[in-house]
This record gives sequence, structure tokens and C-alpha cells, in this order.
Amino acid sequence: MTMMSRIGKTLVVGAAVAAVSSVGCVAYASAVGASPAAPGATATATDMPFAVETFDYPGAAKIQAERKITLKRGDGHIVLTDCNSAYDIKVESRTAGMYYCFKVSGKQGYLTMELPDAYGIWTQDHPVQATLTTDGKKSVVNAPKNDYTPVGEAGDTSKKSVLVELRVTS
Repeated sequence: MTMMSRIGKTLVVGAAVAAVSSVGCVAYASAVGASPAAPGATATATDMPFAVETFDYPGAAKIQAERKITLKRGDGHIVLTDCNSAYDIKVESRTAGMYYCFKVSGKQGYLTMELPDAYGIWTQDHPVQATLTTDGKKSVVNAPKNDYTPVGEAGDTSKKSVLVELRVTS
């Protein structure tokens, strides 16, 4: 019976060692896999906001206040720039007696806006489609590259118009 006692003791000691070892492994695995976040913090799907591109023009409110042009949406390939620097499109408007210049990057692009009293478009290397509204009716004017195109009151309608979109498709 002493032989059975030794075997029994050996099994009990072996089981105890195995139990302690497995607890140590679980504790180690938990410590290694833990994030550096605050204790008890868990990440959920609502912690990370989704990135949704709206194509809204950045800084539009400030530009509208300073320059009297409402820039709405675009794909980033037509952007408002200073007329004292290089530009691809220049729009003449009676709004605040200003010119509005735009830089084009790429062969295609669009920008929606509201620019009242537009009367002319100068183009450089890109032909431009300009959409205007006059008395609530939309019209599209094709402005060839490297040329001046009268629009609105200087164009076919002879009425004040609002420029609502510039589009480049060359």
C-alpha cells in the first residue's frame, strides 16, 4: 500500500504543479495581450468614428465672409486661389467688384458654388463647362481653353446670372 501512497502523492503533486503552471500561463498571456489603455477599458465599435467624405469645400464659411463667394462641394481638383498667383480659370463677377481665380489639378474636376453676377470666364489650358442659373433656369456654357467666354449679362441671356458649377473634362 505504500507503493500506492507514493503514486497517489506523485499524482497529487503533479496535478498541483500543472494547475499552478496553467494559472501562470493564463496570467502571462493576459498581461502580454493587454492594451496600454486605462485599466478596465475595453474598445468598442463606437469608439472609432467613421471617416465619411462629404466633398464639402474646406473653410467655405470663412471664404464666403471674406470674398463673397459660396463654395459648396467639389472633388478637390478645382480650388479657389489668389489671382496674383498662377491660375487656370478666372471668373469675372460684379460681386464686390472682384475676380475669382481657380487652380485645376488633373484632367477632370468639378466645383459647385454660388457666385452672383458672373459675367465672364477666362480659361487657360482646360476647356470649362460653366453652369449658371438665370431667373431659376439652369444653362450650361462651354468655355474653350485659352479664351474668354462671356456669360450671364455679358452672354446670350443679357441677364444677371449666378455661377453654380465649374467643370473641367479635358
